[in-house]
Amino acid sequence: MDKRSKVIDLDNDTPISEAPYADLHKVGFFDYKEAKLTIVWGEEISRNKQIIILRKLYPKLKELSTANIYEIVQKNKQEWQFATTGWGNAVDLANEAKILGLNIIVEELVLS
Repeated sequence: MDKRSKVIDLDNDTPISEAPYADLHKVGFFDYKEAKLTIVWGEEISRNKQIIILRKLYPKLKELSTANIYEIVQKNKQEWQFATTGWGNAVDLANEAKILGLNIIVEELVLS
């Protein structure tokens, strides 16, 4: 092995130094952004299947009966804003939905 190359041992238990609290606050680590989630109904998958997938992805929708959801879907033919949640959760849900064939838009909720 060449003496000039450095090897970094990632398996050691040396702790990484923590950033001071003030620095974390300054970069926005503790900011909590809210997001609204809107599903845009696609044509590739039936609405029934989209609703079933959405209820699995977002369990709070199980508080509504399926009949109530269908009524909402009939009123909102193109899209439905179905939830507000934290930004990280919203992005995770939208990414998982995309994999399953749903189109969910995540928008930052402006708190006034």
